Amino acid sequence: MKIIPIAFMGALLAFPSSANENSSIGYKTVDLALQALKNKDGTNLSLQGGWTIIEDKEESNLVLWSFTPETHTAHPAAIKRKVLEKNQAIYIQMSALCQAKKADCDKLMKEFEQLNKNIMKGSG
Repeated sequence: MKIIPIAFMGALLAFPSSANENSSIGYKTVDLALQALKNKDGTNLSLQGGWTIIEDKEESNLVLWSFTPETHTAHPAAIKRKVLEKNQAIYIQMSALCQAKKADCDKLMKEFEQLNKNIMKGSG
């Protein structure tokens, strides 16, 4: 049985800045990201506990998108986790756009960082 280590590559959190700039997730707003991904060929959308989850095959990498439900304190927010393979190891690269209060966004990012760590523990 081959064991593949997973390493967390870090997280980028973007807050809305200029209306003309794309964020770290590639879209200016959470809503624009959600609408574009819903209409993109090759994506799979599901609802899990109120969250909208979209799987996207981007080039040869799997990208998992998580969109907060309306009832979440950090809504609207989008978390983009790209699964990358390099030197026979799996990495998770995470970026997010959160348009809620900074404290709520920071808490959300900490929760996702913990999820990523749990994934790494489960892979070894």
